[in-house]
Amino acid sequence: MATHGQRQLLRLTLQYCQHGGSSASMRSLISTNLKPFAVANPTLEIVVNNVNGKHPNVKGEYRTGWDKVVGVKNMEVNEIMNQIVRLNDSSGRKLTKFTKPVYPEQMSVQGRWTPGLDLGVEEFTIKEVNHVKH
Repeated sequence: MATHGQRQLLRLTLQYCQHGGSSASMRSLISTNLKPFAVANPTLEIVVNNVNGKHPNVKGEYRTGWDKVVGVKNMEVNEIMNQIVRLNDSSGRKLTKFTKPVYPEQMSVQGRWTPGLDLGVEEFTIKEVNHVKH
């Protein structure tokens, strides 16, 4: 996701095991699909780490200082690519859970919208007003 014209994802780290079965799709992705993705995203730094004995994961590091780690154990190549694209399109901000209803500080002139308000059913007529000048 771009904010003020700058992509938010700075670094993408792919971690996999050279021998593990859960990393088979990750190894295939690195050898086939990673180069076209890197060419399409020249501002993104892509790091590939071989860590034997660990399950594969994808880590995105953002301008905000946050990072997101996604485990891709036993996923197919297209599923891993979907996770990479999702990290690339994300802003890196953590989600905020609202525990109370959010009400605006100032009410709208039009009134509060409710899901039951169906104005598509009502007919409106426009009356023409003639102004007479003397």
